[in-house]
Amino acid sequence: MPYSKKHKERTRKSILESAQSLFSSKGFSAVTVNEVMQDCSLTRGAFYAHFKSKSELYSEALKFSATNSELAKMKPKETSSKEWLSQLLNGYLSIEHVNGEKPCPLAFLATDIVSQDKTAKKAYAHTYKNMNKIIIEYAGADAPRNKDDILSLTSMIIGAVAVSRTIEDKSLVKKILASCRQQVRSMLDGI
Repeated sequence: MPYSKKHKERTRKSILESAQSLFSSKGFSAVTVNEVMQDCSLTRGAFYAHFKSKSELYSEALKFSATNSELAKMKPKETSSKEWLSQLLNGYLSIEHVNGEKPCPLAFLATDIVSQDKTAKKAYAHTYKNMNKIIIEYAGADAPRNKDDILSLTSMIIGAVAVSRTIEDKSLVKKILASCRQQVRSMLDGI
């Protein structure tokens, strides 16, 4: 008897969750298909029922991570765009995010993506562009910003999180994140 559509969707989600976690913590080269499948308690054969290659899995895990991020959540109706963007950026530039279970793939995979194939690079670029689009929408609703301002802002915050993950001195990490939050507020007129 074939598996139901719901079962297949749950299996795919489980594989993507494991891949997202492992790729974010170890990088593409250090993770094997067998390791991903062992992490989600599935067989290697199940992998090939959902993905053609490790590169495709990497690309899909990147997309999955981005679509399940805080930024991808809908703004609560009772919250203004300005307040919502402020909450999102404060959360992004926090110790909890730097050490979090649901890391931003743009920051956590920034150096890893350079050595990947075109499919993974395309997924990374698409995720980055979507991040900018969402922030432009929220920033533009209350305080219009141009696209260059937002590109600068997102590059800074992604870099701040990526750098913070590599530094063991927690007081320095807190300073980096606090200075970036201050700069973000300044860039977005006090948000």
